[in-house]
Amino acid sequence: MRVKKSWLWLLATSIGLSLALPLALGGLGQFKLLDRLSWWAALLFTLLMLISWWFNSWRIRMLMWVGGRRMSWREGVLTTASAEFAGVATPGGVGMPATYIFLFHRLGVGVPEAVGLEGLIVVTDLVFYVTVMPLAALILLFEVGAKPDVLHLVAVVMLVLVGVAAVLWTLGRYYRRICIGIGRQMGKVPRLARYRYRLARATVQFVRCLRLLQKMSWPQYVALFLVTLGYWLPRYLLLILIILLVGQAVPSSYLFLVQGALNLGSQILLMPGGGGTVDAGYAAFLSPYLDRETLAFTLLVWRTYTFYWFLVVGGPIFLFKTGQVAHDLISQKISGR
Repeated sequence: MRVKKSWLWLLATSIGLSLALPLALGGLGQFKLLDRLSWWAALLFTLLMLISWWFNSWRIRMLMWVGGRRMSWREGVLTTASAEFAGVATPGGVGMPATYIFLFHRLGVGVPEAVGLEGLIVVTDLVFYVTVMPLAALILLFEVGAKPDVLHLVAVVMLVLVGVAAVLWTLGRYYRRICIGIGRQMGKVPRLARYRYRLARATVQFVRCLRLLQKMSWPQYVALFLVTLGYWLPRYLLLILIILLVGQAVPSSYLFLVQGALNLGSQILLMPGGGGTVDAGYAAFLSPYLDRETLAFTLLVWRTYTFYWFLVVGGPIFLFKTGQVAHDLISQKISGR
């Protein structure tokens, strides 16, 4: 129970920091910019998030189909919304994979296989990043030129991508040795020794799930990649539209890379949803282009749909889908990434 309370306090603190920064930057004067966003803009932003969820439902159904299982559209959308809530409500987003695994298991999928399916989701996300982000970086260099702030952002993004690619290559080539080494180290710790066989079974099932991708044809690979694009692009288009509608001009490729860096930061930082840190990063990246009031206002609107939306809309769906075990998922009873 202590862990649960601490995580809830972290979430509350994260929300407070996320709200405090734009208020500190722009004060109440930022809200005069509301005149530039009509009601249809709010509907458009909401539609983008729903489209993103719909495409992710499609992706989950495709991966389930590759494994010989079926899932309805409704189940896919509800699963997506539940996982999105758990991702922003827990430190480092560990609740998202935990929720996926649990809900897949409730559909009759074994836990190791559910872990494998979650792994496939991660793999498709990584494919998106390592293909689209370098393209955005190249476009930015041609569009803006070699300015210091641009070069710093491009360097950080490319360094992260190279690191991710190196880790994936190492895991793919030496995963047997790595798992054996981890198992041996676990065997030396009495409390962990009993879990090494579970790790071995989960690893075997995970590799089997990854090998399911080999059964797919090239048209299916292309379809899966396009569906993954459909999941991510509406989210990245969101900030571009917000900046455009308030009458500001910021290179779209720059906004694309900024959101990629901030999304990555929210996954590796302690605060749920990256509260405070993501907001500070947003201010640092966009302050050269926007005045304080516009910076604060666009940050508030962007976070409304990339943080608060998942809490307000995804929270009730999460409770509906998980029922009595919601508290177990929040306290990380199921291991995640």
